[in-house]
Amino acid sequence: MGAAVCAGAIAASALGASKPAEGGPPGGGLPPGGVPAALQRLADEAEIEKLTYCYAEATDTIGRGNLEGGRNLYQQCFTQNALVQAYYPGDDPNGPPSLISGPSEWADVAQHEFETAGYVSTQHLNGNVVINVQGNTATMKTYLQATHVLVPNSSVEIAIGWYDDIVVRTPHGWKIAKRTLHLQSFMRVESP
Repeated sequence: MGAAVCAGAIAASALGASKPAEGGPPGGGLPPGGVPAALQRLADEAEIEKLTYCYAEATDTIGRGNLEGGRNLYQQCFTQNALVQAYYPGDDPNGPPSLISGPSEWADVAQHEFETAGYVSTQHLNGNVVINVQGNTATMKTYLQATHVLVPNSSVEIAIGWYDDIVVRTPHGWKIAKRTLHLQSFMRVESP
């Protein structure tokens, strides 16, 4: 949907280019950099939102047993020196996180957690993504529901929570510099 919004904004921008925007630069010209601010904001938000889906795909790649594939995808989502941390249900939100690492090590943490628990696959769903861009940095909050399959058709564990992210613009596009996972609930569900 983000791409559709951007395409619509581009088309609207092109149609309105012949007359100056109200409150825009004198003579209807473009601001420095050549891209209207509203259009740049939409493009930035769309690129940032993709990062949370990139993370989910990387994690589920590991959940399917492909550690290096997931690690490679994490490199696309994060800065090289990013911080990834997790608070589990019951953790003091003002205390230290239960887990903390960099993105490459996070792939090993995920694999270890998944293998130890006996998961055969995972599915991380993200929603309610809220992004606030301030120049070359941004914050992103994403709701999470993750299903961890133990026995297909009979047993799963479901995690519910959210991610708080700090995102930065890099020469290679927007990247997550810090991701904090807050798990609210983690429960096992068995079929009757």
